Amino acid sequence: MDEIHLPLAAQKMEAHRHHNDDNDDDEEEEHFHQVCRSYQQYATFHQTIQQGVNQRVERLLAKSQGQEDGGKPGPTISSILPLSMMPHHVESHRQNKAFCEATVRNQFFLDSVLRYSGVMTSQEVLKEMQQSKRRRSIEWATEDQMSKIDSVLKSVARDWSAEGSHERSVVYDRMLMALEKYLPLCRREKMTTDAGPPRIAVPGSGLGRLAWEIHSKGYSVQGSDFSLPMLLASDFVLNGCAVPDFNTASGDMEGTSVHRWRQFSISPWIAETKNVTTFENRIRTVTVPDVDPSSIQNIAGSSETAPEFTMLAGEFLSLYSSFLPQKQAHHECMDKNHSHQHSSGEKFHGIACSFFLDTAPSLPDYLITIYHMLVDGGLLLHFGPLMYHWSGHGALLPRDLDNGNENCEMNSRYHGRNSFLDGRYLSSVDFTWLEVREMIVNAGFEILEEEIDIPANYTANRHSMMEVLYKCVFLVAKKKNAQQ
Repeated sequence: MDEIHLPLAAQKMEAHRHHNDDNDDDEEEEHFHQVCRSYQQYATFHQTIQQGVNQRVERLLAKSQGQEDGGKPGPTISSILPLSMMPHHVESHRQNKAFCEATVRNQFFLDSVLRYSGVMTSQEVLKEMQQSKRRRSIEWATEDQMSKIDSVLKSVARDWSAEGSHERSVVYDRMLMALEKYLPLCRREKMTTDAGPPRIAVPGSGLGRLAWEIHSKGYSVQGSDFSLPMLLASDFVLNGCAVPDFNTASGDMEGTSVHRWRQFSISPWIAETKNVTTFENRIRTVTVPDVDPSSIQNIAGSSETAPEFTMLAGEFLSLYSSFLPQKQAHHECMDKNHSHQHSSGEKFHGIACSFFLDTAPSLPDYLITIYHMLVDGGLLLHFGPLMYHWSGHGALLPRDLDNGNENCEMNSRYHGRNSFLDGRYLSSVDFTWLEVREMIVNAGFEILEEEIDIPANYTANRHSMMEVLYKCVFLVAKKKNAQQ
């Protein structure tokens, strides 16, 4: 595996040193520290939430005490509450202890991510605060910021645990079979004269398992993601879980060795309090990673032709707008410092989009960029629903038209009402699948396969009383030759 030379944290710090006067870099640096704070404060955050729940129960009991003192027959709050919720009862202490242990398990994994990235762990931050002679205020993570860390843990379970294998197989198996069918490694020379295996892009790669699976088949892969919380975790899982070969017989690093990798027990669902069957299901553990991520480091091939595996951090259009014709690239990414320059020889032979296309603030721009990223005959693989992440806010409402201006771009009332929103909410359009399909064809693709209504979950808790089941589309499309 082609490991990123610096952990993502170090890359951020390095970039900040080189661009210290750039406001955008300052904002990115602040965002990085905010994400790290969320990692560091995870256990404290969730333990405090549970403390608040316990206090609510105590207030409920205290409030009902006067009513129960009347001596009237019948059930009372204290008589019907489970023992596990009764303050000072041994069962309540046992459950609270088990919950705290679950938060510590998760914190240990998150601290391992931070340590690999060269960032202070939760314990190191606490020690520094205790040793500091002057008191300082703590900037606490918000509920929204911490929910992203909860999502990271669920995504780790989905991508790198045995329990997530069913979710993965529904999506990843179709992707891998399509690549082997339409872009087999043995027929690589028919597509291009460039040396090396086919290049596959995996945008929105999250925790990186799909990219890893494709690379394990012998393809060169470039994953990418915009979410820094996800990138920190994927960087650690992919590159930081390897353990040096160790001779179990002699106790040294020489001779015959057994390769091992670091594994962690995490409780991904402790933040869920609704539709929970039992407390034990809420804190149950999964082991991650379920395979050795470093096991594909030495895929056969010379140094010139061996498949590469790289990961990029950034927004899709910012990373790949350099593939567009110059005028479009200038329109999509004004700041060239943040776009990665590619030569025409570096185009991709396939782009695998898993639960990705509907994350676009402007789907037509994504499809046009994908078209220009691919060589002639290159493949677009898509699997997912149409949730449209930037939908649901910023609609033009009747009261916005009271000032007589029907153009929302020029409507001051509309912009004033939505000034707090990310601008991407104001540009997103929800397309039907047939409209998306038509855009793909109009962009210059030929549909090779299309399967609809495929039931699929995403980071689902199989023990929950509620299940979100998507009816997804799987599409394989081939970019037509420029002459067609």
